[in-house]
Amino acid sequence: MHPLIARFLSLEAARETLQKEKAGEPLTPEEQLFTATAAAHPQQRAEVLGVSGRKLASDAQASLVLLAAHSAARAIAQDPRLAEATAKAREALASEGASEEETEAFVASILLEEAFGYEEEVDTFDADYVAEALGEVPALAALTREGVDALLLKFAQRGASEAERTARSHIARCLFDIAWSEGPAPINPEHMDTLVESEIADASEELQEARLRATVELLQLLAQQGLIGPLRLTRLRAQLGDEDA
Repeated sequence: MHPLIARFLSLEAARETLQKEKAGEPLTPEEQLFTATAAAHPQQRAEVLGVSGRKLASDAQASLVLLAAHSAARAIAQDPRLAEATAKAREALASEGASEEETEAFVASILLEEAFGYEEEVDTFDADYVAEALGEVPALAALTREGVDALLLKFAQRGASEAERTARSHIARCLFDIAWSEGPAPINPEHMDTLVESEIADASEELQEARLRATVELLQLLAQQGLIGPLRLTRLRAQLGDEDA
């Protein structure tokens, strides 16, 4: 988990920082990033400041998460380990017509995935994973509907029989509909869980094995196309129970 997310998910820390800014007190560089983010999102800022007591309503909690994640998205642009990858990701999104707000939300979503997407310890920040995820963005941003259709066809045609080709086409279409319904984005554990629940969990044992195998092979194809990095591929395969991950 990025340190700014860890810090500003605390309502107390977030409100204290915003109150310091309001009082004109000196702010640390981290606090300046947070207050700048809050200024760019006045509704969320107001919701956080308007909380009475320590219990967060769902809207206020969502606002806190947004402000923390977007602050971290701004911070990694200044991180020597991630600045170049962040700049390239932002440029790729902008070149495909994404607004500044959409671009920052995309980068923030990568940081939230690193923080909460996997059942692992989140006390440390996995900069390598975030760098890889940012590196996936140019290929994802350039992926058109025609490109998605071509991937689906290429994957389906690798089936040995008509029945297998139909099955492979089905599982690929389902995953793409789940993960890319609003445009290509990093395939994450939530997408895989949805696919398993909707297409695999209730199938016969034989069909489960076939669909799991097809899903792993689909992930491998996406990795070959630069749409999934090696760390993500390993994690997603492990999530599916692939012993070779």
